Amino acid sequence: MKKMIYFLCLTLFLFPMAGCYTMNHTIGSADPNGPVVAKDTQWFLLWGLIPLNNVDGGQMAKNKGLTNNYTIQTQQSVLDVFLNIITGFVTVYSRTVAVIGGNGSAAVVGGGANTLQLANQAMASKDYNTALQDYQAAVNANPNSAAAYQGLGTCYYYMGQKDQAINAYEKAVALDPSNTRLQAFIQKLKGQ
Repeated sequence: MKKMIYFLCLTLFLFPMAGCYTMNHTIGSADPNGPVVAKDTQWFLLWGLIPLNNVDGGQMAKNKGLTNNYTIQTQQSVLDVFLNIITGFVTVYSRTVAVIGGNGSAAVVGGGANTLQLANQAMASKDYNTALQDYQAAVNANPNSAAAYQGLGTCYYYMGQKDQAINAYEKAVALDPSNTRLQAFIQKLKGQ
């Protein structure tokens, strides 16, 4: 009898482990081992037949400014398996969806113009911390973008960081010498 109980316990422990899986879908040349920038859990009814919520990895990546290089990882982790065992009696099923990319990975390089657009939107919303991160990502993605440096300078200006603003503005003018309005504004800042 002890052997039977031991066998059942072992089976109940190992069987769910066999249900663990990870699937990666890489867009572009992203590093699938990079940092997770977004994560959500997708829930289903009737053991995976009817989705209860929509988790779109592509949209999650787009919301983070990743357009060309990222990895969508769909995973049924050990935690998901145990949740599925507990909720399996009511036919609920879950899996985790994560977007991998961000600083230090190829995903930021693909951000480019979309990252600049996100930065401009954050700036318009006066979300300066997000705008600053997005402008820096845009500068990293395209170091020859005068618009990215000008946006970065404007962000610093509104955050009260005059020296950093002047530095970013000067880089923008170096890339676009025809921007005389910005040159005049730099002189005005230096005079203050």
